[in-house]
Amino acid sequence: MKTADNDRNNKRKILRLLCFVLSGLLVMTVSASVYYSLSMQPSVAITAAGVAFEEGNDWNWSSSWSMGTNNTWCSLSLKAYPNATLTYEQPLNLTNTGDSVSITLVAISISPASGNAQVSNFTFINFTLHSDTGLVMGYLNYTTGGTNTWSIDSIDPVNMGTGDEWYITIQTKAAAGAQASIVANIVIAVDVQE
Repeated sequence: MKTADNDRNNKRKILRLLCFVLSGLLVMTVSASVYYSLSMQPSVAITAAGVAFEEGNDWNWSSSWSMGTNNTWCSLSLKAYPNATLTYEQPLNLTNTGDSVSITLVAISISPASGNAQVSNFTFINFTLHSDTGLVMGYLNYTTGGTNTWSIDSIDPVNMGTGDEWYITIQTKAAAGAQASIVANIVIAVDVQE
């Protein structure tokens, strides 16, 4: 009978030990999810953008071109002629009234997108950034090479000094057999790093 009592006591001890170990694991698991938070209190002041668009010498008033409030965006309706390069010499200026900055022309989107048969109607749509003396500072080029795919080349960041007024030249060309009324909608950005 002592053996049976010992076995029961041993089983109880083992069961208690097992419960104790499981409870310890549960406590360790729960305590592992301790967290804390940091506090931040920013203050945001509204100021004018140092770099902004300005209407260039060749700004087209008779077209549906428009300049947005604060000159931080604009809309241009451009043309492309089949097998002929159309140049917009100085439709748009870029002016820096703030501190010296680094700027980059960045491709955001274009439609029709690569893979669409309408893309092959275009040969190129090029944006060239010039300094106030006419020096080429960089470019953002959309070319097709006669295929249904856009190839996009862009500039590295360039430094723009305080008081600089640069200008953008735009050139377009459609393919020789291009269909009329095909439209490429482009969104580009001028990224400014202060």
